[in-house]
Amino acid sequence: MKMVKTANGIKKIDDWNPDLIPGLLKPILQQHRATLVNKLIQGELNTYIDYKFSSRASVGQLEKIRNSLDLLKDDGIDPVLYSPIFQSVLHNDFTNLDNALFYREIDATISTRLLRPHTFEKGQHMFSQQ
Repeated sequence: MKMVKTANGIKKIDDWNPDLIPGLLKPILQQHRATLVNKLIQGELNTYIDYKFSSRASVGQLEKIRNSLDLLKDDGIDPVLYSPIFQSVLHNDFTNLDNALFYREIDATISTRLLRPHTFEKGQHMFSQQ
């Protein structure tokens, strides 16, 4: 029996067939990521963005970021990104999930909405012409 400590408590995975562990682990990781995202959205998302990215998000950006994070909650788990967790669970009877990988994905989602290059209308320029 494998045990994984998540934000939602300890989850158990039958390990009678090691080939099945990744498939059983994916929904656990999705649920953990969803919990982290929910806490961020329901908490102080703007404060987190200010702290993490040293940037203030506009109201429009915050809405887009919330929508993107909502999509991330239900998105699949990338086995390459989360490979260290899969390996840890396969090789250990007890694994305490490290949030760093989850926040790397969350931060990437936020940064794509926050740091998009500005597009300019025809005739607008980034610098003044003389």
